[in-house]
Amino acid sequence: MRKPPTELAHKLIEAAEKVAGAGADFSVESVAQAAGVPRATLYYYFSGKDDLADYFLNDKLERVRVAIAKAAAQEGTVIDRLQACVRSVLRALAEYPSLCTDLPATMHGADAHAEVAMNAERVLMAPIRELLIEGNATGELNVPDPGIAATALNGAVGFVAMQQFHAHGSFDPDSLADLLNPCIIEGLRVRG
Repeated sequence: MRKPPTELAHKLIEAAEKVAGAGADFSVESVAQAAGVPRATLYYYFSGKDDLADYFLNDKLERVRVAIAKAAAQEGTVIDRLQACVRSVLRALAEYPSLCTDLPATMHGADAHAEVAMNAERVLMAPIRELLIEGNATGELNVPDPGIAATALNGAVGFVAMQQFHAHGSFDPDSLADLLNPCIIEGLRVRG
């Protein structure tokens, strides 16, 4: 994949919103039409439909990375920052539902989508894992394996968000964070 110029990138991101949810109808042709660019232009930058889908997922993951990084770096205890990270992830999933639906499928085919899989690890897992390691070091948390705990935490958040989309078509990320945070983070706290 070649990096498209800024103007084309903006058109593609806008087009992605227009063809979002197209599922089986998603194609280079549908994106080109929605973006108002020749199909040949897209084939210059992308090898095909999967490459274009990876581009869209990576763009969304970058936006999530910024939100999670801000949450993880804010003032407060490790618990406070973990809760802020969960809230940030839920807000991103509410804003970009394809991260609930397309990212798990892409991760399953990680060999074909190695770049997306690596970005998901860097964006979703690494900041949580680092906070869990910090919490162990400060004595705030009791997490024997931060890698497994980060996977479980992200899995729980993602699965709940996906379930809410399937059941209701959308969800309020802040209300869901208020319900979910005590369930999944309080169990990590060191008990006196």
